[in-house]
Amino acid sequence: MDHTDESIVEQFRQTKDATQFKSLVRRYQNRIYNAAFRILGSKDEAEEVTQDTFLRVHQGLDRFREQASFSSWIFRITHNLCVDLVRAKQRKAGLKVVSFDPQSTQSEDELYDSANSVSQIADPMLSPAQLVDEVEQQEVIQKYLMELPENQRTAIVLHDIEGFQYQEIAEILGTSVGTVRSRIYYGRMKLRELLTPYFASQGVQTASR
Repeated sequence: MDHTDESIVEQFRQTKDATQFKSLVRRYQNRIYNAAFRILGSKDEAEEVTQDTFLRVHQGLDRFREQASFSSWIFRITHNLCVDLVRAKQRKAGLKVVSFDPQSTQSEDELYDSANSVSQIADPMLSPAQLVDEVEQQEVIQKYLMELPENQRTAIVLHDIEGFQYQEIAEILGTSVGTVRSRIYYGRMKLRELLTPYFASQGVQTASR
């Protein structure tokens, strides 16, 4: 029988059985590491964030409440740790810590439609991440993801790679659905701009917007 995350959490709370916690680690370890790597671009930092995520999960399971799903909760911990690392590096480098959320004059529904359309680079059904999967060039998406602002990069990783819905991403990031849509929209626009020359060099026909 495949237990839900929440049932495993409840069993751990009641018994403090390490086996239950290990079940959660097995379920999420690879996903957490992959998301952290996509956001940070460093294997060492991704490993650090993964370890710290599960340490905080272990410390906080008694305080976890099911207003949000466990997956949203654990990815929010991961996101916060990634942001802390990014900001620490910016401060160390003497850079201004910025948040980039350009204001759009479009309505949320218009922004949603546009965000979908800009992902139609070579195939109308594929997001940028899926498109790169098709040409077996995962390193390309990582290279260009790292050129996006962290908050746009994170939103795209959570949606296009991890498969979270807009509402779930809003819960993870602690922001509104409209802001999530905006970040994905602008991030995809930039990815499309960056990826189009690459696909042209590979002889892949890109779709017009």
